[in-house]
Amino acid sequence: MSLQRDSAITLSVLREAVSRFVGERKWEKFHSPKNIAESICIEASELLEIFQWRTTEESRALSRNPKNAKRVSQELADVIIYCLALANAIQMDMSDAVLSKLRENSRRYPITRCKGTAPRRRNHGGRKT
Repeated sequence: MSLQRDSAITLSVLREAVSRFVGERKWEKFHSPKNIAESICIEASELLEIFQWRTTEESRALSRNPKNAKRVSQELADVIIYCLALANAIQMDMSDAVLSKLRENSRRYPITRCKGTAPRRRNHGGRKT
């Protein structure tokens, strides 16, 4: 697999492709934020199922097999497609959202404190921190 196409196709091109796909099928009426968010979770679960019960090393080796790599690719694509559909449905600028979240995470997880370590999440009254 090559990352070369990732640099040639913009996020807006992908969003437009998803919008066109949905529009051609007249599915907009079904694409409420709730329905799409549920679909993201369902597809993410299908992606997770591929790796279920595998060790870390087995999960890394999995994608070297073309059959498995195709399954991972298809499930990951489903997750991304639904994420783009949600961004379209709520008219969210994904580039701004991603860059903003990365800036926030940079403050929360500074390199000097987190380099080479897995961040631990704390639960504060049921809210994500």
